[in-house]
Amino acid sequence: MREVDDAYRQDQLTGFWSRFGRPLLIILGIALIAFAGYLWWQEQKAADAAVQAEEFDQALKGLDLGNPQSIETIERLAGSDVRGYSDLSKLLAAGFLVEDGDIDGAIAAYSQIENNPSIAQPLRDLAAIRAAQLGFDDAEPAELTSRLAPLAQPGTPWFGVAGELLAAAYLKEGETDRAAELYVAMAGDEDLPPTLRDRASQMAAAYGGAVDDELALDEPTAPEAANLTETSADETAE
Repeated sequence: MREVDDAYRQDQLTGFWSRFGRPLLIILGIALIAFAGYLWWQEQKAADAAVQAEEFDQALKGLDLGNPQSIETIERLAGSDVRGYSDLSKLLAAGFLVEDGDIDGAIAAYSQIENNPSIAQPLRDLAAIRAAQLGFDDAEPAELTSRLAPLAQPGTPWFGVAGELLAAAYLKEGETDRAAELYVAMAGDEDLPPTLRDRASQMAAAYGGAVDDELALDEPTAPEAANLTETSADETAE
């Protein structure tokens, strides 16, 4: 019985191999080739990233020296499919459009970065702020509020920059109470630069915000408040 059982199992194994042995070998071969291709692709990506890192660094140095070829390098890197340096180059390329006076083109470029989910969120946030800065005069207050409100939150990296723009948008919409409230929050945020806090304190006082006595400065007149708003927008743009 044992010999018969062993012979039966051997026949089963032999039959299975004769039926499925070749397909299994083919599948295994394809899997090994695919794995080797994946390893090669990963190595090639790392090599491309290293090359782009060097090109990007040299381009930045060239920009400081006014080398026009560096602009061409940045624009080429912006169109590459290597993440990281491509995204940074897109931001720089949008800045070139501003320098060339193509504000509409720059706004469109920044908006594309803002709405691209494959780009890192900090870069998308920066692009959103730049687009809001450039299109502030022509944009509807509701559009500015929608774009800037998520960034103008205490504790976020963009609170000061986005907060000033959002407060100006509130003033543009006639929402002086909301603007004053935001200025008060910025004036009391010790993580913000002193100059920005001073501006926020003066603007809060100008529009009736309750600012801590230690933060409050001489209340500016209405024209001075308007000048502070313009100065704030200019410094934010820089």
